[in-house]
Amino acid sequence: MRWKRGSRLQLVTESEASPRVRGIFAEMRVCLGLPVVPPLYQAYAVFPEFLDRHWQGFRSILQSRQFFVLGARLAAECYTRAHNYFEIGPLDEDESGSSCDVALSLSQVLDYYQYLDPLLLLITAAQMQAFEGTPEGSAGSTEDARHASFPIAPRLLTDAEATPTVQRIWEERRRVLELAFVSDEHRALACWPDFYQQYWSALKGLLQSPLYQDCQYRIGESALRLARDLPTPQGTAIPDLLEAGLDSEQLSSLVRVNEAFMQAFTGLLLDITFARVGSEGGNHKGESPAGDMPDEKPVQSEKAVNRAAGAPIRAA
Repeated sequence: MRWKRGSRLQLVTESEASPRVRGIFAEMRVCLGLPVVPPLYQAYAVFPEFLDRHWQGFRSILQSRQFFVLGARLAAECYTRAHNYFEIGPLDEDESGSSCDVALSLSQVLDYYQYLDPLLLLITAAQMQAFEGTPEGSAGSTEDARHASFPIAPRLLTDAEATPTVQRIWEERRRVLELAFVSDEHRALACWPDFYQQYWSALKGLLQSPLYQDCQYRIGESALRLARDLPTPQGTAIPDLLEAGLDSEQLSSLVRVNEAFMQAFTGLLLDITFARVGSEGGNHKGESPAGDMPDEKPVQSEKAVNRAAGAPIRAA
């Protein structure tokens, strides 16, 4: 689903959170190897009773190696789709072209979101199934997680710092995709305005095409399928949440927020992968015949899988 125009996404920051929510935020950051709390969990925290139930059911999942393996698989599938299906020209990766002080290089920013977005997409997919009380799900692996650790978060360009050109891109993107906010991914890439302008010029014509929408749909379907290979989280089915004290209006809002984030992550993962392929020189593919989808052959890119599985990144 799209965000409703004019609606405001409510988020709870760590400084605003209750002690219990701050504790969950801290545990979540350790589990995912992150320096900051992703907006998804800030949105979940608007419903603290839900967040508490969610974390009781999901903590062990985020501590398992299986979760990160599935995230890497989802990232690799997205890379394959973008590389095989989209015509992506080379994007000039000028690391010296940042418009503000940044601790990470552009390549490291892409690493960060190629690692994180598939994991958050898996979480929203598993939570969607948990809302519905889906009985499917494996027993899961007890093997300890091995994953990336990111001591530094990407710098996010603020509205006040954005140039008129970047502001125009953000407004165009909001209008085309019916969005109510500018995502962290796009604020991070916009710290390199020349790259970001090239990137948007290459991407915007693709966004509303049947090809892009089909790839986005299939990434979402893959996330739902892979989520069934995770242990079934307990305690966040609709009856459980009613029992925990959430009313029907809160539940309706919560389900809409989760669905909207899942929809957003399918697109953002494709966006970031498009930027990655372009920064690596593009794929130089010829245009496919109208309505014809290429054979889905995996791209032999061990780098893409390794980036998704992750390794610690350091300041540039």
